[in-house]
Amino acid sequence: CLFKVCPMSRYSAQKQFWKAKQAKHEKDKIADVVLLQKLQHASNLEQKQNETENRKVHGDVVKYGTVVQLLHMKSNKYLTVNKRLPALLEKNAMRVTLDGTGNEGSWLFIQPFWKLRANGDNVVVGDKVILNPVNAGQPLHASNYELNDHPGCKEVNSVNCNTSWKINLFMMFSDHREEVLKGV
Repeated sequence: CLFKVCPMSRYSAQKQFWKAKQAKHEKDKIADVVLLQKLQHASNLEQKQNETENRKVHGDVVKYGTVVQLLHMKSNKYLTVNKRLPALLEKNAMRVTLDGTGNEGSWLFIQPFWKLRANGDNVVVGDKVILNPVNAGQPLHASNYELNDHPGCKEVNSVNCNTSWKINLFMMFSDHREEVLKGV
C-alpha cells in the first residue's frame, strides 16, 4: 500500500458541527439555526486552515517525534485508529480503518525503532519506525492473522507489541508537480 505523509490536521470545529447537526436530526425539532451556521462557518474555516498548513509544510523533512497522518493513495482516505472498536481478527487489539475525512484517531507519532535515532532527528528512507496513535497509545501492528476477504493480506490493528514499519520512498514530494523538470 502507498501512503502520503501529511501534517496533523485539526478536527475540533468539524467535530462540534457534526455533533450539533446529528443532535438536530435526532431531536427532530428546530435547533438554534444561528448556532448551527456559526459552527458550520468554523468547520469550513478549520478545513481551509488545514489545507493552508498542508501547502505550507509540503516538502518539509519529516522528523521523529512529530505527529503525522497517513493518507492512503488509492482510496484517498486517512489511516485511522478507532479505540472504541475491537479489531476484526485480533479481539484484544483496536480497529484500524480508512476514514474519508480523518479525525483525532488519524494522528500518529512517528518514533524511531532503533536507539540510534532520537526525537528531533530526520526520518531517513530505509529507517524502521514505530507508528504510535496519539489517541490509543498502542502502536500500529501487522497481525499474523490473514484477512478472510483478502487472502494473503494481513490485518493492521493497534495493540501493545513490537511492530516496526520500514520507510520506503515511492515518489519525491515534487515529482508530481508540472513546474518541476523531470527526466525521461
